[in-house]
Amino acid sequence: MCDAKRSFHFMDLPFQFKYFTAVTGMDGMIESISPGLQEVTGYSMEEWIGKKFPSFIHSDDIDQFKGLFRKKAEDMGMFLYRLQTKSGNYKWVESTYSIYNDTELNGRGHIRILTKDMTVVKDLYDYLIYSEKLSMIGQLAAGIAHEIRNPLTSIKGFLQLMQAGVIDTKNYLDIMENEIDRIETISSELLFLGRPKESQLKICSIQKLLDEVLILMESQSFKQNVRIETNFLCKPFYIRCDESKLKQVFINLVKNGLEAMEQGGTLKIEIYEAAFHQVAVAIKDEGYGIPQENLEQIGQPFYTTKEGGNGLGLMVCFQIIHEHHGKISIASEPQKGSTFTVVLPTVQPEENGQT
Repeated sequence: MCDAKRSFHFMDLPFQFKYFTAVTGMDGMIESISPGLQEVTGYSMEEWIGKKFPSFIHSDDIDQFKGLFRKKAEDMGMFLYRLQTKSGNYKWVESTYSIYNDTELNGRGHIRILTKDMTVVKDLYDYLIYSEKLSMIGQLAAGIAHEIRNPLTSIKGFLQLMQAGVIDTKNYLDIMENEIDRIETISSELLFLGRPKESQLKICSIQKLLDEVLILMESQSFKQNVRIETNFLCKPFYIRCDESKLKQVFINLVKNGLEAMEQGGTLKIEIYEAAFHQVAVAIKDEGYGIPQENLEQIGQPFYTTKEGGNGLGLMVCFQIIHEHHGKISIASEPQKGSTFTVVLPTVQPEENGQT
């Protein structure tokens, strides 16, 4: 019998990773590299020697390496990022680094880097994210269809009355235009979520992003008899993100909160400054809560408290936030509710030419 709580690791998959090793100085200059480099990137060893390792990294991922070459000896870490190949494309790799002092070279600091080709794993992960997104969109569709049908019914009624000459056209044009705008907004958000696209980072307002998420969740909150209460600071917070992926996270968290309140209630969503250069989004429900002994399992694959759930939705949320260099924390009390808090690093809007 299958154990639904078994942890899943990509290392369990039946394929071998391609990898190469490299040694750089503390300035990032490549001093030596293994032959596996050519199989992973297409470059020969000679084409890399004497160049700086970060020069081959995708510009959107380079921030992960800031400060690496100023770290102390015996420090270790791991990065997932995109590395340039000789064809000019990028592939996902994972590097584990360790810093050491070479006493034979007058104590000079060096960095050993073990890099694995993660292309297959990343493709599987992207497929999982997209599958979860389609499942989520399917669940939203029925409620959104109802949300669109109501204004369409109103517009149709106004048009019939106008044709019959019962009402004055000019008095109702503004109402009809507002209803059409609402239909357009809802359908545009749904299409944005469902459209396959390459992962692309850009600077977004977290307040605007959440406003757009709540447009899609209005029909479900009404159906669940839940009032959504927001407390967004007037101060704008900007984050560098894949907008579609972050919307997927917040839709999932809001949806979980709504479903936890079977008897109705209030779902509170708050944005506040968490720390220096960080913003927090707290989503607090008044549902049945999560027992303390189960909190650590939340976010693990195949662990779920929902009947018929598979536990992959929250796992995807945790991974997406990790990709954005953020974190998700959970506080819960049985019969009183749960709070999911997402913390993300902020950026300045002028970094992307925005205001």
